Amino acid sequence: MKLLNKRYPVSAVLCLLLLMPFAAHARETERSTSFTVEGAYSPADNYGYGVSNGGFAPIRYDPVENTVFSSPPDQGRDLGSTWGSAKIQALLTHRIVVPFLVGAGPLSSGNNVTFAFTGALSPVSARLEAQATLTPIAFLNVFAGGMIGTGWDIGIFNGMGLNADGSGVPESASFQGIVTNSWVGSTFQFDLAAVVPGDWTHVVAVVRPKLQYAFFSGAEKDQAWMWEADGGENFNGFQFHGTYFLGYQMPLVLDTAGLLVETKQNLGYVRELSPMDIGGWGSDHVEITLSPLFNFALSDASALTVLFQLRRERLYDEPGIFAGYFRNRSAIGTYWDFYRIALSYQLML
Repeated sequence: MKLLNKRYPVSAVLCLLLLMPFAAHARETERSTSFTVEGAYSPADNYGYGVSNGGFAPIRYDPVENTVFSSPPDQGRDLGSTWGSAKIQALLTHRIVVPFLVGAGPLSSGNNVTFAFTGALSPVSARLEAQATLTPIAFLNVFAGGMIGTGWDIGIFNGMGLNADGSGVPESASFQGIVTNSWVGSTFQFDLAAVVPGDWTHVVAVVRPKLQYAFFSGAEKDQAWMWEADGGENFNGFQFHGTYFLGYQMPLVLDTAGLLVETKQNLGYVRELSPMDIGGWGSDHVEITLSPLFNFALSDASALTVLFQLRRERLYDEPGIFAGYFRNRSAIGTYWDFYRIALSYQLML
């Protein structure tokens, strides 16, 4: 089994949706603790082999053998697999909601500061996160936070290491460094029911831009590194993440349904390392993930969220697509694929 090559991104959005009604009514300090299990399964897709620019890659469980790269350091890779890939992680989060600058009107009666502390464990990593969120008015909040973590190896699965020797196989670095992320951002949130009250008028919209800085202590400025068994294309530098959600909330077991759109792109020097317009590997690529989202309220204390995710990926030229090391590939466009099915189960303790 292969670990999924991207960190699961949905938990922050789910927490946001769950906190919206809570933050709107908090008038005294509130504390809550939740336990979350997140998992995902990705089918095999051959990484866009044989797909035209702008096309959609079908799900294929027939690997394509590397016939181009055969000598060190980059001996290439086969495309696809016979099984796909999966990921699982567990999170324990404690939240403290403190009333702050509370007013008498409907736009300020729920003003607060929320502190969230999370411990997360996956098969190849452990991390701690902390975030503070200020809600100065009902439809807007600003937040800042940070994460520190480390990783280890389990067999062929690497939790952390450099990906800079040209082979495409990250160097093992179990417990030999730390990975940190720090971020700032804001959230605009709107619920039609605030204007048109009623159980069936909850049309919700969320816009959440975030600026993030990632750092691995074992990497120099322009050295790529791997974290949590991902694709090993991380750099010490800034990224912009965008989260956009439009949905409908209803008083049913299926209490939320909508479309989640997530974007991610490099900024600064990383963006200019190897852009697509000069035949590079695509450091300027804007990754877009589209996710129909369904949240089921299983009880007053538990919920299950299901997502079906499509993603816009880089399309490489035919010789370069077999390169094991991403810097030996040349991006010639983009394509879409069925990225994964993701699940998140949350239990309020």
